[in-house]
Amino acid sequence: MNLNIRTPRVNVPGNLSFWKQVFMMILGTTISLSLTLGVAALMESKQRQKDRRLSAMMVMSNIESFARTLEQRADKMAVNDSLAAWLLNQSYDDLALLPENELSDLIDRATNVATLNHDHSAENVFSNNIETWKNVGNVQFIDNVGSCFSAINGVEEQFNKWVIGVPEAIHEVNSYPDNFEGNTPSMKIMHSDRVRNALTSIHNRRCWLRYASESLRFFNRRNMKVIDISEEEIMAYTDEREEGIDDVGNPPDGLSFYTPAYTLDSLTTLKHLTDRINELKAGK
Repeated sequence: MNLNIRTPRVNVPGNLSFWKQVFMMILGTTISLSLTLGVAALMESKQRQKDRRLSAMMVMSNIESFARTLEQRADKMAVNDSLAAWLLNQSYDDLALLPENELSDLIDRATNVATLNHDHSAENVFSNNIETWKNVGNVQFIDNVGSCFSAINGVEEQFNKWVIGVPEAIHEVNSYPDNFEGNTPSMKIMHSDRVRNALTSIHNRRCWLRYASESLRFFNRRNMKVIDISEEEIMAYTDEREEGIDDVGNPPDGLSFYTPAYTLDSLTTLKHLTDRINELKAGK
């Protein structure tokens, strides 16, 4: 006896298959969107890290550049230091033997010191990104860098105040010559206590510039340690920035842009005005 047992066939409603497809589409879209957002967030996080690192390098490189500027200024003032020492070690009688133009030139060369002016762009970048540094917990970096920029501004202000004081002391002599001994303007300048103190302080200013430079480097090394960037990397980055500036050549010479003023003979297009004047003169 042959028994055929058949499994009953269940008919799946068509709408159930449709909703299954819809569910799979939603699931796939959700997974795809999640992956996209996750990758985007990861890329954004990495980009923020790169931006913070670049900002940190710019900030620390700026501090290093100012330290180098102080060293260079100290070296450049060696001529001022030597001339000042020579002038101060001569007796008034010996200085009076020099012609006025020679003594005046020596004083000018000894007291000719330029002011300091540093670039504030990196300081502005740091100030504008303080919230970013706070968000990653680099409070120590903020405090230390802030102290460095405060020191830079203080050094610049103090040095420039001294630089401006030197010509002011000379101007005082020229404005009130009767208050000072000496038979010539230059000898009167050399009799000024303010001028002599300024000449004496040149050497100490050079020493102070070197001290300020090394102090900035000391605190900048702390910045590097906190932010985990090596000193070698900062030095190389600073070298590259400074070399890039030098590669463009020398700045334009201002005097080369000035041409001789027009003479009356060169104003050929206005000759009719000259002729008119001549006619009026002839009619008198």
